[in-house]
Amino acid sequence: MNTIKKIYLSWILLVFSSAVSANSIVDLRNQTTINQERLIAELISADYILLGELHDNPHHHEARGRLIAAIASKKYAAVVEYLPTGPLVRLTGSTLLSLEQAGFSPKAWPWKLYQPLFEAIRVSELPLYGSNLDRSISKTIFSGGPIPAAMESDYQKSALTNDAKRSLETDLIDGHCGKLPAQYLEPMFRVQRLTDISMAQVMMRHSPAILFAGNGHVRNDYGVPQVLRSLEPAKKRVSVGLIEEAQRDSSAFAELAKLYDFVWITPSIDRADPCATLHFGKSESSK
Repeated sequence: MNTIKKIYLSWILLVFSSAVSANSIVDLRNQTTINQERLIAELISADYILLGELHDNPHHHEARGRLIAAIASKKYAAVVEYLPTGPLVRLTGSTLLSLEQAGFSPKAWPWKLYQPLFEAIRVSELPLYGSNLDRSISKTIFSGGPIPAAMESDYQKSALTNDAKRSLETDLIDGHCGKLPAQYLEPMFRVQRLTDISMAQVMMRHSPAILFAGNGHVRNDYGVPQVLRSLEPAKKRVSVGLIEEAQRDSSAFAELAKLYDFVWITPSIDRADPCATLHFGKSESSK
């Protein structure tokens, strides 16, 4: 690593120290607030780190970008939801252009939000891999097609408990504001599971690895950690959900402990009601 990058990482660590003090990190195993050093020690002891997010909250991407600098001494591979599964992503010239060549969509993942995360990955020189499910597989599943042969065994080995299955089904329905036509639930369930399996497979191929994905994907009950636990039970996993100050409620920590090992509480943002504009066509909902 050259001198400029070392200086940059040292500066980021200083910023990280002051920024974390304005937030809260809670160890859900005992529901106590911890400092950044304790979190970092837990993370770098793991084979697999899973860092969640609320996609539209810039504080989450900035926080994880700073965190990368603090744990970059251990050469994890960076595995991301925002790129399709593929070979090593080579960041040369413009970071955005390099990502677009690897399948990144700045429309789906607004560059203004995700730039701090990707620039931190680049500066820290972490190998970068996409892990999202190939769109052709999603289309096949929605058309009633079979699970790909390369995923069938892992799909069976990581079958969910009845409680976890109900939780995922409920979250899929709630995530679509209760408007999801019944016939879409099963294919969406299978796509969600195959997406988590795709992410887990990439992490296992490039262990040790850090996953950057939405909070739903890093849940211990039905997300990527559940797949990793089923397929590689001997390896240590640490899952961190990133939530907002508006969600802070000590009475909720017991429920969150079923989902994550830690939560990182950041400032909230204002957002429009996503359910106000979500709808399904009449022909679809009446089927």
